Amino acid sequence: MTGANGANGASPVPSSSLNDTASNAPTKKEQNVTIEIPPASVAEDEAFTAALTEIINAAYSETEAGIFKPGYLRTSASEVAKFLKAGTLVVASVPITTSNAIPKSTSGRTPLGCISIKKLSENRAELGLFAVAMSQRGNGVGRDLMAWAERWCHDNLGGPGVAVAQLDLLVPTHFDHPFKKRLDVWYTRLGYRIVGRRDFALDYPDLAPQLAGPTEYRMYEKTLV
Repeated sequence: MTGANGANGASPVPSSSLNDTASNAPTKKEQNVTIEIPPASVAEDEAFTAALTEIINAAYSETEAGIFKPGYLRTSASEVAKFLKAGTLVVASVPITTSNAIPKSTSGRTPLGCISIKKLSENRAELGLFAVAMSQRGNGVGRDLMAWAERWCHDNLGGPGVAVAQLDLLVPTHFDHPFKKRLDVWYTRLGYRIVGRRDFALDYPDLAPQLAGPTEYRMYEKTLV
């Protein structure tokens, strides 16, 4: 389970790179924002990787507040570098300028957000590690990242009526989490439906001690048309 702003734990890196078929997926360029599966060489840009890791951890710290005990971090720079090198991470970025420069960055770009695509079968993929920089909230970056990932699945997993995108949402059962309610509404509006619920602690016992209370993850899926 990788999760889309809702699941946790180390996400396994697929054995094959999505870059093998990435040429068919669109690249978003609007107001200098590009959404793409970046070249594997970006993983060697430690400053870029660190900035993207910070975006992810900041987003999850906010959206999963109260679910994990203080100090829990969603990911690490080394894990993000692995995803970038494997070609399984879609990234929104802009060219570096004097106002957004990352010290010592070698890629020439500043990340704004990301979403991972893990191919599960010939017609199914899991979307996860979905995060957007706080400065970009409300600018449509999250919407465009999700649309890009769905388009990739549509084009590379069998086409309309065959390709399936799935994602997980981590939800505490000991209190009402307002952000999780908003995400449920958003996913439903996008066409996702809940197909299952699982006890997070039972399926991920290594992470159970870091939970602040009982938590489940809800599995959503959408057949792309």
